[in-house]
Amino acid sequence: MTLISRKKSGIRILRHLSALMVLCVFCGMLAACSDKNSRNKKIDAPEMARILVDSLTETNDKEELFNRIPEEQRDEMTVSEYYEYISVLQKMMPAGTRATSFEIVEGDQKASLLESMIFENSSEEYADMIRHCIPVRVQIIGSRVSGAPVIIYLQSKADGTVYLSRSWAKDCMDLYSFSNHYFESYTNENLTDVISLLAYTQSSEPLPESRDIRKEKAKEMIRFYSHNVKSQYKEYEVVSIDASKLIYLQPEVLDSQLQVNSRQVRFFSDHNGQISVVDSIENELKTADLYLYYNGRRTVRVGERAAPSQLSPLFGTPLSVTCGPVVEKSPNSNDPEDGLRNILIRYKGFTITVYGVYHSANDWDGTYTRFRIWDSDKAGIGSDLKSSQSSFDILMRYPFADETGYVLGITRDGEEYQFSVTLDKEHPNEDGSFPIDTMILQKGRG
Repeated sequence: MTLISRKKSGIRILRHLSALMVLCVFCGMLAACSDKNSRNKKIDAPEMARILVDSLTETNDKEELFNRIPEEQRDEMTVSEYYEYISVLQKMMPAGTRATSFEIVEGDQKASLLESMIFENSSEEYADMIRHCIPVRVQIIGSRVSGAPVIIYLQSKADGTVYLSRSWAKDCMDLYSFSNHYFESYTNENLTDVISLLAYTQSSEPLPESRDIRKEKAKEMIRFYSHNVKSQYKEYEVVSIDASKLIYLQPEVLDSQLQVNSRQVRFFSDHNGQISVVDSIENELKTADLYLYYNGRRTVRVGERAAPSQLSPLFGTPLSVTCGPVVEKSPNSNDPEDGLRNILIRYKGFTITVYGVYHSANDWDGTYTRFRIWDSDKAGIGSDLKSSQSSFDILMRYPFADETGYVLGITRDGEEYQFSVTLDKEHPNEDGSFPIDTMILQKGRG
């Protein structure tokens, strides 16, 4: 009897254990289903924004935050891509700052931000993605040199579902990677790399095919970064980044007057992923080019005092000397013809303008205000520039003159001077350069 009772008791225990195991498995399945359902539950824009903003904090677990985003709202983005994307967004956060809160941008400000990303050649598909973006303003503790707010972007589908666009993130990462290579080339003063990067720069004029011109441009850019840009690359501020553009602020840059200012460098990406750069520098007119040269000799300087006795030994007898109407009447005379006027002295292929008092062709006094050269083998501006030359000759002396329409200026002792060149673009030379039509050096801005 005892043996039978023990056997029945053992069977009952086994049944209880089996039931308990089934219950555990069932509970586990319920938990798994619940967890799966939780992961698959869509999140809205504020929740997605919160995840991204929290990810900007270095100490937070980015993988755990990434896993909070349902798979269908990740656009097949991997966790490693998410890490890289967040690291790029963090470049907008200067050292010592941290994100604290955020605000979804709405209304006119949203429309303005989104329209700035759409260009004339943007595809309709790209433009549609931009119009469905959701800007998020990130509040930070600390400050940025630019004073601009930190803006990040979410994407949304036609049905209103918010998501992280993998292509958007990739465009941002590509822009940053390119910019990093760009600035490293200048830091390392790598002439070969800088020459190749010139092809990416946006300019009002096509980049000359001449290897010599490109080399001069690259050398000038390296010189500018070496002498004028005082901020280190790590000190540059990423003002903003999105799929269309990346804007840097260089906090300390010396201008031509050796004054410290800030300066922006902008990188753009079109809907085909083609990157271009706006990193403009202006050549300042050299003081040596404030002089009129004749037969290779330096003669008179724009802005200097002028008199007839100076010109004849230098240039010979002028073809004509004429004067315009009175511009400034003399305060010490009642004669309406007594005052300051423009006096034009003409030679073969060039003219000299004097601003002063005119009595006759051989009796006048004033200041040299303008030299104009259009067809002279003898007259030139500075020792190197003549009207018989081409745009390439200008660029060899001023590599970025094409960036300012071949107009250069300088301020000396409170006076402004300007040198401008008009090119004959209807009759290009065989090497792709343009003949010089007219050169003008003048006091003041035209």
